[in-house]
Amino acid sequence: MKYRTLLATTLIAASAFLAGCGDKADKVNAASQGQAPAKAEQADNEQKQVEKYNIYVDVSNNLRTSFQQARAEYVAQQVPLLQAKAPLTSMRIQNDIFVDRSANKLDSAVAISAPLPEIDESAKAFSAALKVLSPLSRELNNYANSKGYLADNGEKARQLNKDYLAALTAVAQAEAAFDNGLSARDRALTKEAFEKAPKDTAAYYRAGLIYHGKLNHNDANALFESPNDPKALAAFEASLALVADSAAGWSKKVSEQPPRNGRSCDGGMLHINAFIGQSRSIVKDVKDGVFKRKETGLVARMGNAGIVNAANRYNQNFANMIGQFNHPMC
Repeated sequence: MKYRTLLATTLIAASAFLAGCGDKADKVNAASQGQAPAKAEQADNEQKQVEKYNIYVDVSNNLRTSFQQARAEYVAQQVPLLQAKAPLTSMRIQNDIFVDRSANKLDSAVAISAPLPEIDESAKAFSAALKVLSPLSRELNNYANSKGYLADNGEKARQLNKDYLAALTAVAQAEAAFDNGLSARDRALTKEAFEKAPKDTAAYYRAGLIYHGKLNHNDANALFESPNDPKALAAFEASLALVADSAAGWSKKVSEQPPRNGRSCDGGMLHINAFIGQSRSIVKDVKDGVFKRKETGLVARMGNAGIVNAANRYNQNFANMIGQFNHPMC
């Protein structure tokens, strides 16, 4: 779960752009120029779906520390201190501003009357779980930030621990289901954009970079979970090759475009090459047995630091590559 959480925050970075091609004004103008009522209604529903989906995307992208990760950190770092008899001298939990803010955004999206079956029910459950967590989170945040544990040696934290952990666990599980729904729609959107793009065009290779990049992203999750699994490595290499092919086509097409205002366009190849390069380094490290070493002591309790660092770097390079396509480039 650790690696899936790290990657999920950028999994949908380009979805809003892909889903939002054509703005509301375009659709309204089309309707006013003689569009049949049924088509106008369909266009309005599609626009509402885009608005709803973009709010869902915003909820996920604004959680730099997911609730799944927050729970894992709380269990690993805080629970042992609370179970000990020694006075508590430090405390840190998830910032409660994201609890209420996320619930409010989810509610506003659910209220939009355009169904997104892959996401809506999980969004409702996610919001409901957040509302149970909210008062506990607020009380413990105030307690932690005011260092109340220095006044009572951690007594309140110990009293609230069971209820807080149960509520946080429910939120983490609801968030995972919500992420799965977002992923399902994201895959459908990126695949559709790629399949509809005219072959051997800049649009085709751009869509290919996003689609194949996200296929590789899924394969990376499996590889980071099991870095010494030959099948996981083979899948990661195969999808990475597709990314590289799309990158070569994209670079060729953008280089053929005439300069604008005296400036040529590189199509964001700096970020694209960084992503491909680091991914190839991961492949080499796996083949060289870098992640087979058995750690002991604190490093072992923290997990495989090497693969965690690789996952973090991959995640950042992926975010840089995909995120740049949300903005006009050339």
